[in-house]
Amino acid sequence: MDGSASQLAGKKAVVAVTTGVPADHYTPEGSNQATIETLLSNWEASLRLCQFDIQQPMVKVYGTAFGLSDEDLAIAAKQYNELLASYAA
Repeated sequence: MDGSASQLAGKKAVVAVTTGVPADHYTPEGSNQATIETLLSNWEASLRLCQFDIQQPMVKVYGTAFGLSDEDLAIAAKQYNELLASYAA
């Protein structure tokens, strides 16, 4: 970059991720030996490079294939839809 503003500068970005396994797999001691934040740090660096306004917190839903109840999935979907709707307003 030459220091000038990106055409994406100031646009809002939300990092949203789902995993097939429960959250305990995404710890330094878990089977993936890293947190979701660590695994996605390259994405965040790319968003910063493009001068996005990264919204916090990261949206995480664990265990979608193993261990997440239908009720918990419905709650997560509702919360995510509400988050997206808040940006459309």
